[in-house]
Amino acid sequence: MSFNISQENEFQTMYIKYFNKTYSIIEGSYNYYLFVFYIQIALIFIVLFYYLLNVYIDIKTCQFSTNTQKIHHAIYLPCVLGHVMCLIQKILLIKDSPAGDDMTNPVFYYISLFRAIFCFPGFYCLSAFVAERWFATYFLNDYEKNQRTWLVGLILWIIYSIAFISALDFHTAPSTVIHVTIFILLSCLAYLSNYLNFLLNRSYYYKSNRSDGGGYSLAQRFQISDNIRFSFFFNRLALSIAFFQISGPMCLLIDNLNISRSWKNLNTVVFDTILLLYAIVTPFVIYHHNPKYRTELQKIANSIRNIRVRTNKNQIMPMDSLDESFNSLRIQDTFGKTIVFNVTEQTSTYFEKLDRAWS
Repeated sequence: MSFNISQENEFQTMYIKYFNKTYSIIEGSYNYYLFVFYIQIALIFIVLFYYLLNVYIDIKTCQFSTNTQKIHHAIYLPCVLGHVMCLIQKILLIKDSPAGDDMTNPVFYYISLFRAIFCFPGFYCLSAFVAERWFATYFLNDYEKNQRTWLVGLILWIIYSIAFISALDFHTAPSTVIHVTIFILLSCLAYLSNYLNFLLNRSYYYKSNRSDGGGYSLAQRFQISDNIRFSFFFNRLALSIAFFQISGPMCLLIDNLNISRSWKNLNTVVFDTILLLYAIVTPFVIYHHNPKYRTELQKIANSIRNIRVRTNKNQIMPMDSLDESFNSLRIQDTFGKTIVFNVTEQTSTYFEKLDRAWS
């Protein structure tokens, strides 16, 4: 396969994701694609409902306080708006509107352009989170109390500027290989930067555990632990969305190849589906590790089921029940290792580790 810079690509470029409806009808595949389009429209409404639910819970639990949360919401909203643009594209295509599949139509162009502007920040979200954590490490002395809101503005200004310039260039550049390369490169740099930040904060953590405290204040030790916990969370998030972070740009890269229109139509549908799943999986992973969110979501679920959870806070538990409850606790330290409470648990844990070492 060779790279093709044709008249079609002059308008299409890779992000417009043009679906040739006429060709699909001629080859007899449009009815199958139409079924997929309806599924995608349903997924878009699920994305919109899920976003409104998440925002409602965040407002209820005051999840707008930290810089990380502010960056999350500032990137989450544009991505949802990008899917609204995708919804408009699908409706126009199904309704046989010229703006649905005519690349020379101004409406088609601007819908695609706004979709790119809104969705591109999602490709840079990992870099934004890691950048904020590096600032948290740099301002270790007082970041817990003074998070410097201007840092959020700086990070978002850079992210949105890159997204805006990339979106414009995507719709004029003869080849978009360099854009995809930047997407993947920034994601890889985010993984590497997060690991380096973890190593740095881990060294701080070990110093703070010395008998003299390593010269770190209580606020500094808290921030060090928070940075380490975020590194673990970032790893879980990155692993959960790695498929989307790679497959999405790869679908965009395929549009530069000299392949048949049938394959390009299929690639367009696959890309749109990947983005929709990305919009569902990413916030799910983020909110799944948020205790306040899970608690509020459980309350909503209970209210829907008309189940009222009643707890008696004044009940005095017998000592044997209290001991049993205490011994059943599982608390993890900063690095995710289980903290053992009593001698019995220590013995059991010791032999479990010994058994794993011998196996």
